[in-house]
Amino acid sequence: MASDVMEVPEDLDFIEVLGSAPEPSEYDRDVLQVETPIGDTGDFVILSFDIGARSVRLTKESMGECDIEIYREQVDRILLYSRKGERGIIVQVDVPGFTCEFRAVIAPRFRLVDPMLYSGR
Repeated sequence: MASDVMEVPEDLDFIEVLGSAPEPSEYDRDVLQVETPIGDTGDFVILSFDIGARSVRLTKESMGECDIEIYREQVDRILLYSRKGERGIIVQVDVPGFTCEFRAVIAPRFRLVDPMLYSGR
């Protein structure tokens, strides 16, 4: 069941899984963000979130350019995981009539799993 407060991991969990704790964005102090490198490729994943607004933005940058940007509102929780050599982020939304989740694998290589995104063949 959806709540009015977005659940986020503790700073130590961010450090353990992503390598650093969230810091306030230079553009909006209500938005926290954590930037994590993807291996030694020079690519980065940036997770930005506003707890009060219950919004999350995940971007992947390669050579200073944004490759992927996903935005979600009405987010219930951000989860971090590290298992079997894989580290990543899970964002869950559960509102009446709509439930979704996307997962961004950060290591050993970047992979995005989001049932809402469909690339037709």
